[in-house]
Amino acid sequence: MAEHESGGDTDRDDPFANLATFKPKAPSEVSQARVLDEDIQKISKDNNFPSRQPQTPGPEAVKPGKRRRFNSSGPKAQLNIKVPLECHARFYRMAEERNIRVLGDLLEQALDALEQQDSR
Repeated sequence: MAEHESGGDTDRDDPFANLATFKPKAPSEVSQARVLDEDIQKISKDNNFPSRQPQTPGPEAVKPGKRRRFNSSGPKAQLNIKVPLECHARFYRMAEERNIRVLGDLLEQALDALEQQDSR
C-alpha cells in the first residue's frame, strides 16, 4: 500500500505512487509494431483477403415509396412520438400525395386544419 500524505484532511493513497515503475517503450519496440502492421498487410494481400472499403449506397438503397426528404429553414425542435403502424403509414402516404418533402410541414397543415375546425 502506498504511503499516505501527511498534514492534510485526506487520508488517500497517492495516485501517482505506482508510476515509478513506468518506462516508455523504446524506439525499437515502436518500429517492431510498424513492421508487424506491414506483415499483416502483406499476408492479407497474399491470401486475397483485402480490407473492406466503405460502400456508398446507391439510389436503389432508398426504400420504395419513400423519397429522401430535406429540412426547410428556420428554427426547429425534435418531436419524437410513437404511433400505431397504420397511423405511420397514413402520415407518409398523405405526405407523398401532397408532394410534401418536409414532414413537419404536413404536421403544421394538420394542426392548422384542427385549429380552423375548432374555431367554428
